[in-house]
Amino acid sequence: VGWHIRPERYGDSHPHFYTLWTRDGFETGCYNMDCPGFVRVNDAVIAPGDAIHPVSHVPGPIQNITLRVLKDKTSGDWWVYYGFNNIPTGVGYFPKSIFSYLAQKANVMSFGGFVKSTKALPTPPMGSGAFPNGGKGRAASFTDLRFINQDGNSSPITGNLTPLVTDGKCHSITPIDHARCFYGGPGGCVR
Repeated sequence: VGWHIRPERYGDSHPHFYTLWTRDGFETGCYNMDCPGFVRVNDAVIAPGDAIHPVSHVPGPIQNITLRVLKDKTSGDWWVYYGFNNIPTGVGYFPKSIFSYLAQKANVMSFGGFVKSTKALPTPPMGSGAFPNGGKGRAASFTDLRFINQDGNSSPITGNLTPLVTDGKCHSITPIDHARCFYGGPGGCVR
């Protein structure tokens, strides 16, 4: 669950809210609602695949997207909550029945940024295009990072996690500090 820019998928260069699921390492599953899986609720504020507007600009107003994914204790379904400059509301769920391991519990949680380019072409910018040492107002950020346990209680992620940065000359991430980190970079690496 997140947002991405995929011109080959959407025909534009806007960020889009997306969902993605698999139960077997991407032999089955799909993006958004391209196949049975994610169930959107009536009156949801956004649907998988919708463009996100407006976006943050440097300098300029900062937009905040809040995402939550948690397992309903009664049904076992995995609910997705989305908020845009607001408190997140339920937009839909992944039914317990589509999963094998996740039908019981999640054993891994991850978040981050990802860029991709065709071989011999430079990688695109990540986040705002600014390196994370630009700090608040310049670099993209994750804030209020939280872990939600099986009882529905959340706690801030205050310790640093192991970062994965493939080329620090083009993109980077800061350590987590007070449940917040900055990430991004100008891109331009050629593989």
